[in-house]
Amino acid sequence: MSGNIRLREATAGRLERLIRSQDSHSRRKKTKTVLKMMFDAAVIDDALPANPVSSTSRLRGQKKDVQALSVEDLNAVRSAVDSWMTKKRPGPKPNQDMPDIIDLLLATGCRIGEVLAIRWTDIDLSATPPTVSISGTIKTETGKGTYRKPKPKSDASKRTIALPPFAVDVLMRRRIEQRPNHYNAVFATRNGTWHQVGNIERRWRTIRADTGFDWVTPHTFRKTVATLIDRLVDSDTAARVLGHSSDAITKEFYIEKDRTTPDVTHILQSFAGKATTTKSDA
Repeated sequence: MSGNIRLREATAGRLERLIRSQDSHSRRKKTKTVLKMMFDAAVIDDALPANPVSSTSRLRGQKKDVQALSVEDLNAVRSAVDSWMTKKRPGPKPNQDMPDIIDLLLATGCRIGEVLAIRWTDIDLSATPPTVSISGTIKTETGKGTYRKPKPKSDASKRTIALPPFAVDVLMRRRIEQRPNHYNAVFATRNGTWHQVGNIERRWRTIRADTGFDWVTPHTFRKTVATLIDRLVDSDTAARVLGHSSDAITKEFYIEKDRTTPDVTHILQSFAGKATTTKSDA
């Protein structure tokens, strides 16, 4: 679609062709979002009776299989983190936040923003087993900066999670070694402020570079937790730990498909020919 057209000439068909002309799903999605915002403003200003973008077809990206980390993968990931921690670089030496954040992601199945929002008042190390209450998340907004929102993504996301021993060890060490901060945050910057989610994600991308784990994001640890719980317990338990209202989303987007099949050879043996059966019996 060329420029210099009137608003009334921006039909759904023209916009559809413009959106579809973009060279990737992410660019098509971004283009549609920007166009919708533009034409919403036009509708509000009475320049158009309706938003033509609403009549364009739904964008459907190619669904990717859920991929979780194996124990071997986790060992390799931790090695990559250790290498990054000990690498010589200008500036101050990195603190223990990154490996500890990863351990808490694996211990809880939380979203990265939820882990960064944990305060010491949310943790009960005297309980049996020790627990952490998830009651907020970290947000960064223009004009407001980075702050702790006192409510996670949904009502189901408010939950109390029992902590495995390795997470308790991490927290007890941090409790002793960490400098106090104004927010009583378990994970705080050197200045005592909340970590930005985007900064932690960028740091992780630096760590994973050239490791073969380009597909691993902080959300992958969440999927790994869901997959393990599903294998050893069930999907409903996985959904409750992750803070989903039902296991439908958990099963579709967070649990890696089990490609193995049960051993039914004793059943299938009934299909064997007579000669094979007789020989086997002999």
